[in-house]
Amino acid sequence: MVRKSMNYVLAAAVFALVMVMMTGGSFGIVAASYMIGVLLEGQEGFARASAFLLEHQNLFSCLLYLIPASVFIPWLYLERTGKQGAARFAASQTEKLSPVCFVWTAVLIYAVQHAVSIIIGFLAVLLPEAVEHYSELVEAAGMTQYSPVWVVSMLILPPLVEETVFRGLIMEYLRKGGACFWAANVIQAFLFGVYHGNLVQGVYAFCIGLLFGYLSERYGSLIITMAAHALFNLLGTLGVEIESMLLPELLQGLLIFGCVPVAAAALVLIHYGAGDRKYQHYNEKREEH
Repeated sequence: MVRKSMNYVLAAAVFALVMVMMTGGSFGIVAASYMIGVLLEGQEGFARASAFLLEHQNLFSCLLYLIPASVFIPWLYLERTGKQGAARFAASQTEKLSPVCFVWTAVLIYAVQHAVSIIIGFLAVLLPEAVEHYSELVEAAGMTQYSPVWVVSMLILPPLVEETVFRGLIMEYLRKGGACFWAANVIQAFLFGVYHGNLVQGVYAFCIGLLFGYLSERYGSLIITMAAHALFNLLGTLGVEIESMLLPELLQGLLIFGCVPVAAAALVLIHYGAGDRKYQHYNEKREEH
């Protein structure tokens, strides 16, 4: 019983450690940049280092995410392969996946990304200062400074690290500790919201965390949640800008509210495995021949 309860301690330790790494890593990168600038160019180096960090937020993000990535990805690998072996772990991550499930997941994420605008709209009415602060953070974070570094900092490292930590380790330890799926899912989603560090992003991150937790349970895989996470980030940045350029405001508003039933329908299709059985049956037939 004590050994089983230790899994809750491990879940808490993972969350505490990732928060320390992200906060401490941020301060460490800034301090190291200033120190190098001052050593190379004296007082002018301090100002240049500050300007460099402001102009290269995506590079800063990459460096920051590499810190927890170096710890938690090996941790997950050792945790999952310790009992079942690497081959079985790799197989378990793909055995329930199919092209069909990625299609429904893409539809779901597209719809949910638009539905998030409704959440932000409600918060703008209730807590306008919080939404204004969130908007300032988005602008300062370099989320629309598109480049190859942006791809890594937005579409690769955050999904890889955050899915590993929250759906891969924390939720797994909660389940091992005896929590039912929905309790574990709510807890990890709540921690995922807290991790984002501001109220607006925290609220919708909680909702998205619930969704990613469900997908990881439904398909027994982090691959699908990493893909969904990357798509969510892509649609929330580049996707929004493209739609703003191509669609009039009225159509954008109709699209946002129209995506609510689309998201519900996609969830139903995912839950009941629409098309999955047909695909699996086709694969079985191919293997027989």
